[in-house]
Amino acid sequence: MRKLTALAVSAFLCGLAATADAAPDKVFKVAHVFNTDHPVHMGLVKANELLKQKTNGRFELRIFPSGTYANYKDAIQAVKTGVLELCPLDTAIDYYPESGVLLSAYTFRDYDHWKKFKSSDVYKELLDTMGAKVGVKQLALYQFGFRHATTKTVKATTPDDFKNLKMRVVNFAPYPEAATVLNARGAPLPIGDVYMALASGVADAQENPFTQILTMKFFEVQKYLILTGHMLATSGTIMSKKAWDGLSADDKKVFEDVFRFEADDIDRQVIEGDAKLLAELKAKGMEVVEVDKAPFMARVPLVLAKYPQFKSLYERIQAIK
Repeated sequence: MRKLTALAVSAFLCGLAATADAAPDKVFKVAHVFNTDHPVHMGLVKANELLKQKTNGRFELRIFPSGTYANYKDAIQAVKTGVLELCPLDTAIDYYPESGVLLSAYTFRDYDHWKKFKSSDVYKELLDTMGAKVGVKQLALYQFGFRHATTKTVKATTPDDFKNLKMRVVNFAPYPEAATVLNARGAPLPIGDVYMALASGVADAQENPFTQILTMKFFEVQKYLILTGHMLATSGTIMSKKAWDGLSADDKKVFEDVFRFEADDIDRQVIEGDAKLLAELKAKGMEVVEVDKAPFMARVPLVLAKYPQFKSLYERIQAIK
């Protein structure tokens, strides 16, 4: 009986040890505002598996989607103060005005240009400078896809066609410059108000990536999907200095590798999903309109005149062939 009891106790203790071994040394909280079917969330899920694999289970991510931890701005502040370990940062323009060029009009010609940018010295330098200016570790950047215009009644294909249209634009810089480059009248509105504004005629047009046009059901209140491709929606992951500085040199490399993988995976999802999303929008009744981008691109100097701090980085990015 004693022998059986001793064996049972031994087995129990071994089980406890195995459980303890399986527990991570550190759980890193990461918060975002997207739904669980969004490329950012799916990229983070894969990143978590890779992080656990590369650290033999020592580290893992705890992901808070859909704003369940904090809204976009509050999450950034929480990372800056070290309360939260990781979150997305769409633009560092408030801390480093030059970086706003990433969201400016026609900074990127196509996805191939974006890919080459991410392999350039300009990109590496930008990551370091953005992180230093914001007071965080700036990890890799990714993109949500090119933004395109939609209209309800006017099949706009030139800047003159957009001239009298009231276009909803995102209400923080430099997003409103979409109206400048398209020659529309910009109307900043929160995303939650856009559908009703379009339905009621308060706004005639809007601009967004395919994903947002589909998920927000703008196809119900807009007829024309105009492929202006005027802006590439970009973002990236930031990590608190407190969490970053607490890592060993080897673990810092692991995090850089993991979040480079995450960013590349999000890029891949977006690029591969474009054709499917476009087909869905067509099936929903939208008429897809191809345009000559040259007349719109010729208006980029108007944007650079408003944001002269963009000019140097814009020219360096344009020089990447």
